[in-house]
Amino acid sequence: MSAPAAAAIAATRAAKNAGGIAWSGSLVGSTNPDNLGYRYSHVHKRYKRASDGDGDGEDDLPGSIVVQFRNRDGEDVGDAMDLPTKSSDPDAMGALIHALLHPDEVDSDSDDDDDDDTKNKKRVPYGFYATVKRKDGAEDDVEVTGTLADLIREQGLSTEEILKLTYQPLAVFRVRPVTRCTDTMPGHTEAVLHVSYSPDGRHLASGGGDTTVRFWDVNTSLPRHTCKSHRNHVLCTAWSPDGKRFASSDKNGVLIAWDPHSGRALATIKAHGKWITSLAWEPVHRTKGGACERLATASKDCLVKIWNVRTRQCEATLAGHVDSVECVRWGGEGLIYTASRDRTIKVWGAEGRNAGE
Repeated sequence: MSAPAAAAIAATRAAKNAGGIAWSGSLVGSTNPDNLGYRYSHVHKRYKRASDGDGDGEDDLPGSIVVQFRNRDGEDVGDAMDLPTKSSDPDAMGALIHALLHPDEVDSDSDDDDDDDTKNKKRVPYGFYATVKRKDGAEDDVEVTGTLADLIREQGLSTEEILKLTYQPLAVFRVRPVTRCTDTMPGHTEAVLHVSYSPDGRHLASGGGDTTVRFWDVNTSLPRHTCKSHRNHVLCTAWSPDGKRFASSDKNGVLIAWDPHSGRALATIKAHGKWITSLAWEPVHRTKGGACERLATASKDCLVKIWNVRTRQCEATLAGHVDSVECVRWGGEGLIYTASRDRTIKVWGAEGRNAGE
């Protein structure tokens, strides 16, 4: 053996002992190291930051970085690999992980494009999370959403250390695309401003700028009742949790409770001085005897009120916001949550007590 050849072999062995296995070829291929383009090298500095602030640092970005893949249990998968920074994104690294975990499938790959497409559809996608150290010494897992080059720039990573990437298989949800409109339900003569499904999903209610509330049969897409008690735009609609009552409110601040089965108005209440922005029924498990009677209304007048639609009485007024209350929600533990344009969220007891902000 010639002296140059012996020296090359010795250098290769020394590099293998000094560092991990490195990747210098394509991310996808067979498990033959020669075909994959494996090479051995030690970790060295590849990324030098521009200290003078000139330029954007794009030219100083290294062409590759040493990466160690780990599974969710923290176990290393394969040896450290030298990956290209600008082309290694989650899709490319996912193909590499698939090749490492399923070498038999890689060896059986054919040149047929149709077979490749089928295999790509069956291949499990992976998410990747980089372990990044903060200044206080703690570690955070940052999701890799772009290329490794983007990760290096965004997180200010040093390339003097091996980048540890944890991979996790992602759930695949194959949803059939919507190719046609199932049905069209005409009826409103002006804009439809709000819709809501009944708790059993069999009926739909809609409120519109034509001041009407309309009840629809979802199975037949036909109207059941057209209710015309409002005198201004119907802005909000809400079904009671038991489905026995329905509430709607309009731009005049009027609240109307309906019997959704007959379309008859059960109660008409002048609830607020300005328009009502949101409605929320008391959860059924918090009611007395399972009868859904209490309802919270939020309004442009900065107030939230709790009403008993059976007695038509206001049981509590929640005052504390200094701007329009845009949303109200009645929680399962009896607390009421309100969100306002004053940039605050307030928490209230059902009796009207402010429980926090």
